[in-house]
Amino acid sequence: MNKEKLESILIRIENHLDSLVRLNLSLVLSNCSFDDIELKVFEMTGQKKRNEICKELKISPNRLADIWNNLLLKGLLTKDGKQYKKIA
Repeated sequence: MNKEKLESILIRIENHLDSLVRLNLSLVLSNCSFDDIELKVFEMTGQKKRNEICKELKISPNRLADIWNNLLLKGLLTKDGKQYKKIA
């Protein structure tokens, strides 16, 4: 199999996986109950730093860590070292 064909197949696989992740994400979001702060934290994750989120939402770093851990357990975030990232 040549390199171009393999690359094409990998891109198709990536696109299908992305679609599956987005579908599952929408199902999880529709089945989970979030308060306003949790939803805002989810939206801000990956866009703002920890101290910016805490300051804007007026929550403590410990409360933010608890929210992130809950979102991690629900499968909405991944943890890369010390950083939390959205799955999609």
